[in-house]
Amino acid sequence: MDVSKYIRAAGKPTGQTDARRRQICEVLCQGCGEKISSADAEGVEYVKTKRGTELFFHTRCVGAVWSHGIV
Repeated sequence: MDVSKYIRAAGKPTGQTDARRRQICEVLCQGCGEKISSADAEGVEYVKTKRGTELFFHTRCVGAVWSHGIV
């Protein structure tokens, strides 16, 4: 699964492009609140809920995602 594709679709554009001339977008990690860019999507998990909410978070932040509200 290409998580960077989902980040580009749901994130805010940064005004920069990658080597393949695709727009770089950013989303917030739901566990720690750090920015995740579509250029650095390794170690990032993606969940789409039944209501259509898209959640992005680092693999190391899995436990923190469900313990508090959405950032």
